[in-house]
Amino acid sequence: MKKQLIILSALCFSLAFLHSCGKKEDASAQDPPGKKESPSGRPKFSTPSKETGSGQAAVKPVPEKAPAPVEPETPKEATDNEPNTPPPPAVVAFTTELEEKGILKLLKRMENQEEGRGQNPLAMLDMFRDLNDLNDKLKTVKMEGLPADLKEPAEQFRDVTADMTIHLEEMPIPLDILTGGQEAVGPWFAEKIAEDPLFLQSMQDWGQTMGELGGEMEEAGTDMEKAFAKYGIDSSAE
Repeated sequence: MKKQLIILSALCFSLAFLHSCGKKEDASAQDPPGKKESPSGRPKFSTPSKETGSGQAAVKPVPEKAPAPVEPETPKEATDNEPNTPPPPAVVAFTTELEEKGILKLLKRMENQEEGRGQNPLAMLDMFRDLNDLNDKLKTVKMEGLPADLKEPAEQFRDVTADMTIHLEEMPIPLDILTGGQEAVGPWFAEKIAEDPLFLQSMQDWGQTMGELGGEMEEAGTDMEKAFAKYGIDSSAE
């Protein structure tokens, strides 16, 4: 933008200069030197006056425009997520409590178990235990006084974790059977259906609710991670 202004200014100055040159030529053609009579009677040509001369000396220079005043830049206001802004005391206490109670490490371990649960059936049992541990610890974390954009996702994640824990306790298949692999699940499942024809439907209903809670927990976890990042809470701490 600054380069365009310089080019426009130079163009305007060039047009003004050419226009003034045109006036010089007209003035020199219309103003011949004056004649004066000498004492001897012979005509005497007077020299052009410096004040009323024609040509370049008679043209006034084009005044240069003064540069427009530059307004001072308004200082930027500090935001809560700027690295130089110290977090509120409630956020510091909240972060310290998460670290001291091992919640951040627990979340990281559960994330790693989530990635490998399909390869190791026993990882599912460990994940259920960690989920119960996480639920118990989140219930004791103090969230009063936190900023709304941090408190709301943290409380939502805590509540969904509690719902997920309760739903897992109501699972129709015992954990020892579930983690025993196909050899244990197959015979147990066939026997259960023979005893209760509605067992299959109850199992499907439980699985549907489990999927819905899993989606809610994933969404709540994503929102909480964004809030953690805004306030400098490292959720990947080991």
